[in-house]
Amino acid sequence: MIILEDELPPRLGNFVRFIIRIKSFLVAVALPILPITFFFVVLFRYILHSDLFAYEEWLMPICFWVFFLGSALGTYYDKQINADLLDTIADSRKLQWIQKIVIQVIELVITLILVYYAWLMLADEISDYPGWKTTIALKIPFIIPRIGIFVGFAFMAFYSSLAIYLMLRVGPDRYAEARLKARQKELEQQEVA
Repeated sequence: MIILEDELPPRLGNFVRFIIRIKSFLVAVALPILPITFFFVVLFRYILHSDLFAYEEWLMPICFWVFFLGSALGTYYDKQINADLLDTIADSRKLQWIQKIVIQVIELVITLILVYYAWLMLADEISDYPGWKTTIALKIPFIIPRIGIFVGFAFMAFYSSLAIYLMLRVGPDRYAEARLKARQKELEQQEVA
């Protein structure tokens, strides 16, 4: 989607860039917590012969949030693992454009189904209040990682629908030009590195 981001209406484009910055910041801040924690687990366990109390319980919500916000960022940047073989054998811009739209629609339908089930999971958890399920030692409510699941899927659906909207708006020729510019930019960045 990022290759067509300039085609968004200005207010929507500013909003999307703002939430991308927030998600990127949250993922960048939270991600180092994992290896740092495991460093301290090893330090406590094998050097101090002690145990880091309930680290699994506070790492669980962080892992869920990082994973699902990272997945949403992957949807935005269109960096998921895929097997688009048609791109390599088809020279037709229109065929590649149609293929990408079909893939995006399938992805959106699946993601909307997952959003629905994530909402059911979250609603079930909310309905159990005040008897929320919690972790054993720290009593962290399971709703915290479940909110991360719902938010991640909701953002994935949002970015997939934006990608479909933008692709329909620009058409096959401008989509092919944007892809070519993005590939050239990636090659230039690889040469610099």
